[in-house]
Amino acid sequence: MLNYTFHFIELGAVALLLLILFVGTLFYASKLKASEELWKFAHEGAGDGVWAWDILTDSAQLSVQYKEMFGFNDDDIDTYREKWNNLVHPEDLSSMRQAVNDYLSGKTDKYVHEHRVICKDKSVKWVLSRGMIVKRDKHGKALRMVGTHADITDRKLLESRLENLAHFDSLCNLPNRTLFNDRFKLALAYAKRKKNMLAVMFIDLDQFKEVNDLYGHAVGDDVLKHTAKRLVACVRESDTVARMGGDEFVILLPIIDDEKDAVLVANKILEAIGKPIKVNKSNLLVNIAGDNKFNTSNQIDLQVSTSIGIAIYPQHGKDEKLLLINADMAMYLAKRSGKNQAKVFDTSMNKSPLQQAQSYF
Repeated sequence: MLNYTFHFIELGAVALLLLILFVGTLFYASKLKASEELWKFAHEGAGDGVWAWDILTDSAQLSVQYKEMFGFNDDDIDTYREKWNNLVHPEDLSSMRQAVNDYLSGKTDKYVHEHRVICKDKSVKWVLSRGMIVKRDKHGKALRMVGTHADITDRKLLESRLENLAHFDSLCNLPNRTLFNDRFKLALAYAKRKKNMLAVMFIDLDQFKEVNDLYGHAVGDDVLKHTAKRLVACVRESDTVARMGGDEFVILLPIIDDEKDAVLVANKILEAIGKPIKVNKSNLLVNIAGDNKFNTSNQIDLQVSTSIGIAIYPQHGKDEKLLLINADMAMYLAKRSGKNQAKVFDTSMNKSPLQQAQSYF
């Protein structure tokens, strides 16, 4: 009788334990769901889109805010991850997948990634994607992730503008001295490694001061912008046209077969720059006898020319500084020889090769 009583008590204890475990599991699941819902509510309220990824079924749940952020409705997005990933910009997809895999494998302790998403109207938005594992199996393998997408498009546009200001000339939208020097160093390193030739041209407008003095800075700026466009039209996409300041420009031809290639480009530039530039009446301000008066004609044709100096690697220098100095010397010889022409550097020009070095770097 005692044995029966003991077994009955034992069975009751087991049943109680199972009941406690069952209730605990329900409580934990409920708590987890409540936590997810609370997190979702908080981020929805902040304007972020929320996603949840079931790793076993490879399916996703996307919040209303998430879909609206990109212009979609419930029927527009397939929730299987590979279909969902089709919305990620192709250039960002590989790095996004790597970031997820690094987090799941434990290489990183958090998942945070910035990438572009293609909206329903084919526009593109930048998002900051964050996520965390909320469920694992008994072996610690991730089963479920939840996360958010925050729209950071405005921030990215601002960053792009700031970067543009740091590396591009604001008037002509050409690379500035800093960006040119970076590209020049890379091109020269490549030329040395491959034993290629490259050319650098120093370009200065011949009558620019007269234009500024006679017509004012607004017209001078217009001439510089026209000049920049014509220079870009004379070279390849792989070449670099930069504004060094004032009316000085420099061109990098990173790969040439021989000196004649650079001379051919220089001749194209001389012809292009020499064509008249039409300036509208609204921009004209003529200085007559010290008084500023508006020109009465509708427009005027302005004509400038340019002097060009050319230096070739490796004949005329083995580093950026010397090549630029020698191209500058050749340009000044072109000016002294009558302007509107191009001169290739010659060693006879080299009186003091290190002078003015600091003015370019």
